[in-house]
Amino acid sequence: MTDSEKLDKLIETVGQMQERFDKIDSRLDKMDSRLGVMEVKQNRMQEQLTELQLAQKLFELNTNKKLARLQDGMDTIEEILKINELIPR
Repeated sequence: MTDSEKLDKLIETVGQMQERFDKIDSRLDKMDSRLGVMEVKQNRMQEQLTELQLAQKLFELNTNKKLARLQDGMDTIEEILKINELIPR
């Protein structure tokens, strides 16, 4: 095999490698795009989770306030019934 043939073979091999690298680059670009979409979705889910946690805390606070108010009302009714001797002391 002459030097010219070796050089041609090398150029052909490099060309094939370049084609494969181009395909790999294209696939990596698609993967990068998909990762970008996944990051957006993950950020949106994080925001929704934060909102849900806040809503749950507010629900707990409101429930605790209403239960305390209900307990105060029950205590008042109990005292009134005791004063009127409708239930034992």
